[in-house]
Amino acid sequence: MHLLLYTWSSCSFCARASALLDEHGVTYETRPVDGDRALVERLARLFGKRTMPFVLLDGEPYGGLEELERGLAAGELG
Repeated sequence: MHLLLYTWSSCSFCARASALLDEHGVTYETRPVDGDRALVERLARLFGKRTMPFVLLDGEPYGGLEELERGLAAGELG
């Protein structure tokens, strides 16, 4: 399982997502998108939303913070 977390440095939801993954011992990679408007636009189109973080699981869109919370609670990500 490869989890990739696209984040914005001042995003509290991104910080919460990282903290949750750390608390559950989930290995993940973080990619900050600060200042890369083209990447943010591509991710927004891919996910169909503009809120952060953007989470990819094994190269496929997984969701954001809410989806991470549900996935961790269901034991899907660890």
